[in-house]
Amino acid sequence: MSKTGIRELETAPLDLCDLLQRKLAEEHSRNPRETKRSALRLALISAIRDGVVRPGDRLPPEAEIAERLSLAPGTVQSALGQLQDLGLIVRRRGDGTRVADGEPIGPNVWHFRFRVAATGKHFRVTSTRVEVLRTNDTGVWSEHLGDGPYTVIRRRMSGDGINVGAEMYLPAGLINIDNIELSELEGVNVRTHLEALLGKRAQRLRTTVTTMQLSLRDAAMFDLVPDTPVFFIQARTRLSDEKPLYHQNIYAPSDLLALEF
Repeated sequence: MSKTGIRELETAPLDLCDLLQRKLAEEHSRNPRETKRSALRLALISAIRDGVVRPGDRLPPEAEIAERLSLAPGTVQSALGQLQDLGLIVRRRGDGTRVADGEPIGPNVWHFRFRVAATGKHFRVTSTRVEVLRTNDTGVWSEHLGDGPYTVIRRRMSGDGINVGAEMYLPAGLINIDNIELSELEGVNVRTHLEALLGKRAQRLRTTVTTMQLSLRDAAMFDLVPDTPVFFIQARTRLSDEKPLYHQNIYAPSDLLALEF
């Protein structure tokens, strides 16, 4: 093959739909119970995280993704909507869908957002590990939620080489944890996901921010560095019927991230 031919192969445009098809198959093999929406969302996050598509790159039209991947248009729209909630993509009429870079805070982002101190760009979560458990432990969340037991959604999030931890406490009777598919909680705005599950809207109640030295327990829990300064964020919400929805604790390295409200 000529050198020209080699260059043409090296610079051939990526067929993102072919890549997504392979990633969807991998997701299904990993978790046969996973919904097609969740599998597509995680496949796209993986492509963004791995740099396959970069900030500013345009994604194929929704209709093309649906046809090529044999998905319902609504499945594609829902998956892209969840990524837009996270600020990973931007969808504009007349311009299609692009990978985001430094977009302003959207209406579905509550409480705050982070900026990477070194670059000034918005912090983008491109990897999330989730566990859901039940506890009777009491803490600062008990004041808002009342007596236990509680459901805890614990997330270890990373992006831009930075790790952030979050623990969301909810009344145990609010949702059945046995019916929660963990992949449905990866790469989503958990609040809007809970709203969809409950069929109710949430209201902001109170958010407080302090700084603290990270304990050994929390450092190990969230893959953070012990004895380093972190933002300790406590966020509370309630449902439209005034019942408490969640109390959330978030731990983020204050030397690497800046808060934006």
